[in-house]
Amino acid sequence: MSASPAKKSLLDLAQEVRKRHDGLIALRRDFHRHPELSLQEHRTAGIIAERLHAAGLEVRTGIGGTGVVGVLRGDRPGAVAAWRADIDALPLTETLPLPFASEAPGKMHACGHDGHTAIAITMAEALAAHRRELPGTAVFLFQPAEEVFGGAARMIRDGALENPHVETVLGLHLTTLLPAGHVAVKAGPSMASADFFDVVVKGKGGHGAFPHLSIDPITVAAHIVIGLQDLVSREIAAQETAVLTVGQIEGGTKHNIIPETAVLRGSLRTFKEPVRDQLIERLSAFAARIAQAYRAEAHVQFSAESGCPAVVNPEDWAGHVHGLAVDEVGAGCVPQVEAVMGSDDMSLFMKERPGCYFWVGVAPTDKEPMPHHHPGFEMDERGLDIGVRMGLRTLLYALQKQERS
Repeated sequence: MSASPAKKSLLDLAQEVRKRHDGLIALRRDFHRHPELSLQEHRTAGIIAERLHAAGLEVRTGIGGTGVVGVLRGDRPGAVAAWRADIDALPLTETLPLPFASEAPGKMHACGHDGHTAIAITMAEALAAHRRELPGTAVFLFQPAEEVFGGAARMIRDGALENPHVETVLGLHLTTLLPAGHVAVKAGPSMASADFFDVVVKGKGGHGAFPHLSIDPITVAAHIVIGLQDLVSREIAAQETAVLTVGQIEGGTKHNIIPETAVLRGSLRTFKEPVRDQLIERLSAFAARIAQAYRAEAHVQFSAESGCPAVVNPEDWAGHVHGLAVDEVGAGCVPQVEAVMGSDDMSLFMKERPGCYFWVGVAPTDKEPMPHHHPGFEMDERGLDIGVRMGLRTLLYALQKQERS
C-alpha cells in the first residue's frame, strides 16, 4: 500500500518539526535530570499534562495511576489512532558525567523513556499547530510503569482506549542496537513475552554443623536453579525460543545457620503463547518435584501484574512502517533485524487494537554503545528528531485511513 498520503501531510509539518528541535532536546534533558520510578511519575505527568493543555488537547490524568491521556481532534474526517509513550525510569545510579545527569540518587532514565516522552509531547504540539489540516483524532497515551510491566494493563482498565474509541495503537522504542539515523521494524513477534516468578523453598532450619538434622532449602534452591535450565533445553523444541533466568537467590542470615526458607526470583521470556503456557505449567511442577526429592517443598508464584505477552507486529502494519521509514531515512538505513528477547507491555495495547511498534536508533557513533538498563547508558540525541518525524509519519498514516479507503 502506498505511503504517499502520510508523506504529503508530513511535508507540511517539516518546518514545524525543525523549529521544535531545541525544545525537544531541552525537554528530554529535563526528564533525564529528574527521573521518577514506576507509578511515582508525578512530576513527569504534571509536565505532560501542562504541555498538552497548553497545546489545546483534551487531557485526562491519573489514568492507570500516574498516566496521562491527551486527545487531539482534527478538523478533517479520519480515523482514531493512538500513540503510546512510556514515562518511567529505572532504579539505577547514573555513572555518566553529563551536564544533565540524573539529580535523583538511585534513579536513572537508562532505557530511553525520557526520549519517548519528549518525542510524544513534541508530536502532539506539532499536530495541534495544524489542527485544521489534521484528519481524524489522535490520542496520546503517556504510560507509567512499563519497567515493571504494570502500566499498560492499568491504563486499559481505566478506559484509555475509549472515549474516543481507539482503532490503532502505534509507538516506537529508541535503541542503542541501531546507530542514530536508522529505523527498523520486524513483522511478527518482535519482542518477547515476560513473566516474573518467585520460587519459595521451604525446608527445616538448624545448625550448619548438623545438616542431617535439617532440610537445607539453599541446597534445594541450587538444584532447582540448575534443573530449570533443562526445561528449555530438553522440553522445548529446538527451533523455538525461550530464556529462563534466575536473577536473585535470597536465604539465610549467618554462615552457620541452615535457614527455614530460600527464595528464587526469575523471569521467563518466549515468543509464542503455547511455549509460554507450557513453560509456566512445567516450571511449577518441576520445582515442586525437585524439592520433594530433598524432602522440602517448593511453591512457584507468578506475579499477577508484572507480565506481558510478546509484541507481535501484523504483517500489513510492519510493511506500512517499513515503507514510511524508507521514505524518511532511505533504504540503506532501514536494516532487516531479528526479534529481541527484551519485553514491553506495549503488547497489551496491541492485543486490544492492531498497530505497530518499531525501533529508532540512538547508538553513539563515537564510542561503544552501552546496553539499555546500564548505568552508563547514553543516547545520540540526533535520533530524537527522526523519532518525531517517524512518529508523525506513522500516526498520520493511521489517521488518514478513511481518506485512503
